[in-house]
Amino acid sequence: MTAIQCPTFKPTLKLGNNGQDVKEMQKRLNQRLAAIYSPALEIDVDGDFGAGTETAVRYLQCLGFINASGVTDAATWNFICDGAASLPVLKLNSSGSVVKSLQEALSAAGFYNGSVDGAFGAKTVQAVKEFQAYVGLVADGVLGAKSWDALIKLDSHVDSCFAMYYGGC
Repeated sequence: MTAIQCPTFKPTLKLGNNGQDVKEMQKRLNQRLAAIYSPALEIDVDGDFGAGTETAVRYLQCLGFINASGVTDAATWNFICDGAASLPVLKLNSSGSVVKSLQEALSAAGFYNGSVDGAFGAKTVQAVKEFQAYVGLVADGVLGAKSWDALIKLDSHVDSCFAMYYGGC
């Protein structure tokens, strides 16, 4: 996943904000969405952080395994600018909400049948290895940038996020 040139100043943006900062974010949001999936959803670059922009931000956050708050915070800016490289490396004994989201995505894609508990244990390692082999990556059970990139672009994940925020496929 390629990096997108972003401004040095990345303010927190949310529903109701407007102006040049919002316009810059909207432009880059469209670029990141296009880098993930084609044909990409595209929002108006009008400088108005309205409901359509908020929904698109939530969709991107879902795609990027980020808390889908609809607010363009530091984690969201990092994902917009750096894509999968901004996400944490996950491996055996990692834990937390991002691991739970990973398990949900792997389960939906048919790679994981364990408990969705946020603990990166042996079953999650095995599921990651199977996923990595499926997409042609080194099957080491460690979820780094290349594995994240492939997972983010996985049809079942894209479809799930789209259905969640746009009501269908």
